[in-house]
Amino acid sequence: MSYSLKIARAVICFAVFLYAFLIVGIGISYSASTGLTIQPVKVSHTIEPGNSVSSQITLKNESDGTVKVEATIEDFIPAAGSVNVQFVGRAEGVTTVRDWITLDAPDSFVFEKGQARSIIYTVKAPPDAEPGGHFGVVFFKATDAKEQGQLKVGTRVGMLIFITVPGNQLQKGKVLDFSAPIFVQKGPVPFTIKFENTGTVHFEPKGVITITNIFGKEVGVVPVAGQTVLPTGVRDLSAMWDVSGLLLGRYVAEINIVDGEGNELTANKIAFYAFPLWYLLGFIVAVIALFFGVKFLKKNVRISIAKNHDE
Repeated sequence: MSYSLKIARAVICFAVFLYAFLIVGIGISYSASTGLTIQPVKVSHTIEPGNSVSSQITLKNESDGTVKVEATIEDFIPAAGSVNVQFVGRAEGVTTVRDWITLDAPDSFVFEKGQARSIIYTVKAPPDAEPGGHFGVVFFKATDAKEQGQLKVGTRVGMLIFITVPGNQLQKGKVLDFSAPIFVQKGPVPFTIKFENTGTVHFEPKGVITITNIFGKEVGVVPVAGQTVLPTGVRDLSAMWDVSGLLLGRYVAEINIVDGEGNELTANKIAFYAFPLWYLLGFIVAVIALFFGVKFLKKNVRISIAKNHDE
């Protein structure tokens, strides 16, 4: 094969590659993302039978263009022994949370790019509402407003609504496990609390983790809060000892949580050890370097002192 022919083929291959790149690039540049953001992501209300409560949802169009938004309301129940939920259909003759919630917005509306909107929702418990926990979610699904006669694929965001109807209810739970890394080199130090809700309504366990050092002195207190556990559910609660500086030695962590009935829930104390391995390795390397440095100087450098003699 001649040299000129090789060059021609190389030019053709480059042109094909460039053309493919441009086609792909054009395809990427015109592909729009579709999405919404919602605040808050969960709310909790206690409502007496026959009463109502209202608040607002803030929805924003984060898509690359105009979208069509569809609003739906669904019921869910907690899956026993886990953090999962199960969406349930409407039972004939029984009112559920989806019947209790109304929105001051149509079932579908057009949302311009970057537009934000406040939507008022109202939850009204019927006079015969059963005491205990009731759960629902308000969903908003966004699809490209330009899609016509196509399979509409969009994104969906939702706000969980936890409703408690006062009456014969229990807010109880227990700590199944409390753990932390056995060995850490520095902070922060993570803790995990496996918690089971043994009551009939959702609630948020609250408490503290107290950390003491090898001398028994309290060196840190970590709050436990802000994580809802559904009835019959088991959830890993997270807490973090956000400590800075040098940690060294043995530490003991003790947890104390109060459930919704005011009962103190405790678990076994756990111990963890802090050992700054990298600092130690750096010290060892420095000592070794100093040792061989001194040995090298002794072997290769001789220092002599000249004496002057009077003639």
